[in-house]
Amino acid sequence: MNSFKKSFLFAGIKIAAFLFMLLPMGVSLCIGRALGWMGYYFLPKKRKAVYANLKTVFSAAHSPSQLRRMTKNVFINFIQSAVELLCLPKIKRLGFDKFVDLEDKENVDHAISLGKGVILLAIHSGSWELASVVGGVTKARYHVVANDQSKLPQLDEMLNEYRTIAGAHVIKAGVATKEIIKAMHDNEVISLVLDQGGKTGVAVPFFGKTASMSTGAMRLALKYGCAVCPVWIKRLGNGKHVLKFSPPISLTVTGNVEEDISANIEKAANYFESLLRQHPEEYMWFYKVFKYSDQSRVLIIDDGRTGHLRQSQALARNLSEVLKKKGVFVQENTVSLDWRGPRHITLFSFYAFLSQYLGFLKREDCLKLFLTDASFNEVMKYKADFVISCGSQAAGVNFILSQNHMAKSISILTPGLLSKENFNAVVLPEHDEPTKLRRAKAIIPKVSPNLINASYLKEQGEGLIRHYSHLKGNVRTKFGVLIGGNTKGVKFDEDQLRELISQVKEAAVHYNVDILLTTSRRTPAAIEQLISKELKGFERCSLCIIANQRNIPEAVGGILDLSDLVIVSGESISMVSEALSSGKHTIVFSPHGKYADKPRDKYEDFVLKLNDQGYLMITSVNDLKLKISQLLSRKITLKSLNDQVIIQNGLKAII
Repeated sequence: MNSFKKSFLFAGIKIAAFLFMLLPMGVSLCIGRALGWMGYYFLPKKRKAVYANLKTVFSAAHSPSQLRRMTKNVFINFIQSAVELLCLPKIKRLGFDKFVDLEDKENVDHAISLGKGVILLAIHSGSWELASVVGGVTKARYHVVANDQSKLPQLDEMLNEYRTIAGAHVIKAGVATKEIIKAMHDNEVISLVLDQGGKTGVAVPFFGKTASMSTGAMRLALKYGCAVCPVWIKRLGNGKHVLKFSPPISLTVTGNVEEDISANIEKAANYFESLLRQHPEEYMWFYKVFKYSDQSRVLIIDDGRTGHLRQSQALARNLSEVLKKKGVFVQENTVSLDWRGPRHITLFSFYAFLSQYLGFLKREDCLKLFLTDASFNEVMKYKADFVISCGSQAAGVNFILSQNHMAKSISILTPGLLSKENFNAVVLPEHDEPTKLRRAKAIIPKVSPNLINASYLKEQGEGLIRHYSHLKGNVRTKFGVLIGGNTKGVKFDEDQLRELISQVKEAAVHYNVDILLTTSRRTPAAIEQLISKELKGFERCSLCIIANQRNIPEAVGGILDLSDLVIVSGESISMVSEALSSGKHTIVFSPHGKYADKPRDKYEDFVLKLNDQGYLMITSVNDLKLKISQLLSRKITLKSLNDQVIIQNGLKAII
């Protein structure tokens, strides 16, 4: 802000203060309410910040319409408090008792009688500056610590003058520690705030999430023995307030200073939280209350497609690992979308498209028009710091929620009619040709995100062995065979699969290896029958799972863990992605014939590119035994793939 703007702004504040002190307090507060109402509608960034904070705290208990009403009242209360601040000299002149009733003042009197100084501990709630006039009613000298208004230093002088007129001695931040210690030695009263601890504060639980709280009051109390009395000012209406003095906090003292500070701050935070739950509209929710929290909430939007959910879960796991390295721990929640009907999906796609350009449509309660009541209520229960979705259906919901939550949004795959630029990051694997996306927003892994890593494979392998105990202790080399099924543009050919099984059996006998095979839920019945006939009872087949007869959740992951070489049908991008991510040599066959240069569908294009890059080996079923021989004899070596580095580096850029 340049000097002219600063001067202009300060002049405006001075004029406002002059006018408010001329007008009756009732009229001034009425103007304050009107200005607060206007601020709610004309300051969208501030409105979003307040709504997001209230959503963090009250998402499970209040509907979006209730939260919007609370947000408006926060604006109104805040501007009224600002008016009262500008009227402090008049309030002092007219008499403190006409505006503020004191409750339990004997608690602070008793604390002063202890002779070691008193800290009145407050938060930025209600008309906290009115507490400055408490100096006129205490038995000891009263001090307030004033932080500098670095953007408008003239305002500092004016406000400090008002605080002094009101009866307080102002301690400036630069010399605060020395003067505070002297005040404690002289058995005086000083006002400090607990919230807004910033980078140097201590993270303690606050409304179900950690928030940074200032350590100053508790450090002083533990070192010098001064009493810490929480104070709370509440607006009653008609310009009246009540200022409540609580008894001194019973401090925890174990000898471990840092732990004691944290424990006592948590006590104070719990006290103020209980009051704010009753009067949430009193608090100044404008700043980032949870900015320095060591907890982060991730919300996964599930569109009902298992493959999409697994990709979202994989991304959430990578995000969790990135945040953990920064000392932030993740709470993950998943909500399922249940649409009112097929046409509602289409209608919502157009609604989300329009909401990009019409801000008033970006309201999360609009989802009630498209989702079932149960699904809508489930979605509304959570407030996220990160929203993750996969596919076009869930992308619109991601966009709406992240806008309301002020959350980082991550979309996997193309987000339908929405512009990719609406998201903080878009994950588009190479096979989706993400050439039109700005590189700053693009995360471009080689294959689709998946859950496969060393710990996941170990867990899945152990789970599969629990189902099939005969696999335990089997140290023979193993072929893993993953058979998919018909999909758009791909139909399994029975003759191709018959030849594949024949080649696998010959290779198993020749190389003295075992076969571990699973089909998928998409595998055609005729192919299942063929596999059962050829492999069940075959001495080299240690495992043959027909998914539509017995669906074992650990089948794919367990086989990838236990196998030395993997053979997978190429119609499933996700299954090929998982095989490659396992680190095992992977052979991909075409379930409907030879791979050819033209024409190619997206599945063939996907595996051909990875073959050209040396990550996998493609084959026709007739050449399968030859390809197995080349890999086992190490005549051909495949490159290992680690997309997690690409994904995590991309996520670091948006955190």
